[in-house]
Order: sequence, then structure tokens, then C-alpha cells
Amino acid sequence: MSERFPGIEWYCDRCNACLSDQPGFDDHKYTWKCKECGYKNSISRDDIVESEEEFKNYKKCK
Repeated sequence: MSERFPGIEWYCDRCNACLSDQPGFDDHKYTWKCKECGYKNSISRDDIVESEEEFKNYKKCK
């Protein structure tokens, strides 16, 4: 099965672990529980940020 969001690396909103590298990760799921800290992350187009600045602002809003 191909990725829903090709080329996007997903990171945990709590601990910043790379979700994309975690065993079993599938971006077709709408949430993913981080294997490092247990935080339930949203996996959607609305969670994709394009730049470091946008990422900083995104984190402030959550």
C-alpha cells in the first residue's frame, strides 16, 4: 500500500520522536500512538507544516 502523504516525515507532538520510523507506522490511520511516550498523535493534512517557523507556531496552538 502506498503512503497517503508521500515524502512527509511524521513526528510526535509530545516527545518529537520520528513516528514514520516506528514499526507498523501507517499514515492511512488517522491517529498514531507514539511507541516512545504513548502520546496519541493526529495524522492528517491539517498536521503537515512546511517550515521550521510554521512548526513553532503550530506547536504554540496545540
